[in-house]
Amino acid sequence: MGIITLDSKFYIEGIDEQITQLFGYDNTEICGQALTLLIPSFDKTKFKEGKLSVNNKEIERQARTNKAHIISLEYDVHIIHQQDKNAYIVMVNKLDSVYSEIEAKNAKQSQGHAWLAYLLRASPVVIYSCIPSGNYPTTFISENIEQLTGYSPTQYLADPSFWLNHLHPDDKEDLFAEMAELFETDDSLSYEYRFLCADGSYIWVLDKLKVSYDEHGKPSEMMGLWLDITKRKNDEELLKKKTALLTESNAEHSQFTYVVSHDLKAPLRAIHSYCEWLSEDLEGKLEPDQQEYISGMKDAVQEADSLIEDLLELSRVGRRAVEVERIKLSEFLTKLTRSVTPDDEVSFEITQNMPAIEVSPTILTQVFQNLITNAFTYNNSDKKIIKIEGHTQGRNYIVSVTDNGIGIDEKYHSRIFQLFQRLHTKDEYDGSGIGLAIVHKAVNHLSWTMALSSSLNQGSTFSISIPIKEIRHE
Repeated sequence: MGIITLDSKFYIEGIDEQITQLFGYDNTEICGQALTLLIPSFDKTKFKEGKLSVNNKEIERQARTNKAHIISLEYDVHIIHQQDKNAYIVMVNKLDSVYSEIEAKNAKQSQGHAWLAYLLRASPVVIYSCIPSGNYPTTFISENIEQLTGYSPTQYLADPSFWLNHLHPDDKEDLFAEMAELFETDDSLSYEYRFLCADGSYIWVLDKLKVSYDEHGKPSEMMGLWLDITKRKNDEELLKKKTALLTESNAEHSQFTYVVSHDLKAPLRAIHSYCEWLSEDLEGKLEPDQQEYISGMKDAVQEADSLIEDLLELSRVGRRAVEVERIKLSEFLTKLTRSVTPDDEVSFEITQNMPAIEVSPTILTQVFQNLITNAFTYNNSDKKIIKIEGHTQGRNYIVSVTDNGIGIDEKYHSRIFQLFQRLHTKDEYDGSGIGLAIVHKAVNHLSWTMALSSSLNQGSTFSISIPIKEIRHE
């Protein structure tokens, strides 16, 4: 803002620094000059005493600088009463400065509107409003509806029944029945239904609605947020189908388990009984070779029975409903070693004060029972030593089973977890070749991991990694 002082006849008496910068004149050049030199349209008759109004701002679009540049001004004139004469003060604002702040605000608002329009176009959420009665005619809908359905906002707004006419026929009755509760609450409620698109397909939408009320408490407007949930619905339908198939598969598996447990084992029991009867009836009459044949048959039956039991155990991993319990690892493993090791020559070293975990005791037994059994079975040492140790490593708690047995050649490390994979004959070592397959399946079922460290004739270490988040400290 600049200031010009005038005498009683409206001649310039002085100017401040801002006026000097604006017009290019200094005081010596401008004093004594008529104000019209700077403001050509100035009419002094409008500003004589008695004619000054409260709102006396004027606009000058043709103000001239010392270099003949044309600028636009806003100015107002104020009278100063002195003892013998009056003087005047002219307060000047360059219009560029007056409107710069307004223009900046307008620019920010315009930029904000542009961003809002962009967000509405790019957002997956459609915003709309409608009249909460009749056919729920749409009063506003965001532009991104066209990307979602293929219909433009104009089409929605032109037809009061547009939304209603595009609902899936099977969804209308239930949807309107559920929407009745909207008018009994101030909360927003969500509904799911199908909507017909321009290409003839239906999409599933999640519609979150809220009713607004006027001063009389009557519904005046309904606001809605639309979100396409077609993929989620399709995934849910696929999950239902897979669940049904899994249920059917489990039923077939249960039937298979029954057949294996009863129908296949029944002939084995019969063969074993026949062998027993033959041995009793022909006792003392059989040649050594004949007795050996009968003993071989009984051993084969026992082996087949064990194989069936192992197969059943493998098939049950992760299929049976199991109860999860808090298990103290040290106590659990100590008891387990006593129940599975008949050999007094096995020496166990078990880490004490291991933490507890919440897990199915059945599945945990499947894991460590087979590891411990392998540790003393495949061991020719005079003094068999099995170490069961636990320690924290990064984000896991590691429980390892280490033995001083025959070890495993590194080239067979991946093979031993496969079904029926044996590295030795049955004459050398007992077993069905299923134990480590059971361990592998059980560990995977628990979402744990397992590692093997072993070399031929150097013993073996099987390490089970349990996520630290599953550890329960007492």
